[in-house]
Amino acid sequence: MLYPMPQKIQFASSQAKWQLSSTQSVLVLVGLQNLRMMAGIQDSDLMTHLIQISNKAKALDIPIVDLYGDDLIQGMQQLGEYASTHPQLIFAGQVTPMLKQILPHLQSVTEQICVIDDAILLPNQEQHIQWIDNISAQGLHHMNSYSLTRLWNLSAPSEYVLSTKGIMLAVAEQLDMDALEIDPNVDLRQYGLDSVAVVSLVGVWRANGANVRYEDVYAHPTLHELVSFVLQSAGR
Repeated sequence: MLYPMPQKIQFASSQAKWQLSSTQSVLVLVGLQNLRMMAGIQDSDLMTHLIQISNKAKALDIPIVDLYGDDLIQGMQQLGEYASTHPQLIFAGQVTPMLKQILPHLQSVTEQICVIDDAILLPNQEQHIQWIDNISAQGLHHMNSYSLTRLWNLSAPSEYVLSTKGIMLAVAEQLDMDALEIDPNVDLRQYGLDSVAVVSLVGVWRANGANVRYEDVYAHPTLHELVSFVLQSAGR
């Protein structure tokens, strides 16, 4: 049964001293298939946060590993392969006995392990808070989904953000779509691109050196036109 997500103030502060970086991260989703089958999950804060961080990972080309029962061995192998080049393991999803068992082992591989404290599920809120406090005492990092996506954005290389792939995936993230589902010659407003999404996109592109304004997005309404304009405005 779902419970209200604990607030940041209810958790012990993280004692970890390392800094998140999008180029070194792997997002590890645990038990996502089981979560999707739970009653009421689709309208929950938990699923909102899981979708948010998953979409951000896709937009920044951050690897995603799905750990679940049937394919656990394959998922662990995949995680081991990534760990040599992406030492920051970011965990979200269902906190299962299996996850509790493998975390100490993973700490012998990398010290840069982080749990997204508002994108996990335990049996109840009390255990949720207690577990975060326990892993914090063990040196594991934790933060909320807002902080994660913000730090990933800030650490993303400008050459990626202002690349054809980076621009396309950023737009897809705002539309909550796969980039391949977007017809490059269709007005993005037909897919639901609204003013809030435009403000977010313009903010990210300007922060990375593009000379683009809010009005420019509507003046170049298709993905093909927008990518070309943003690249040109950034001198790419």
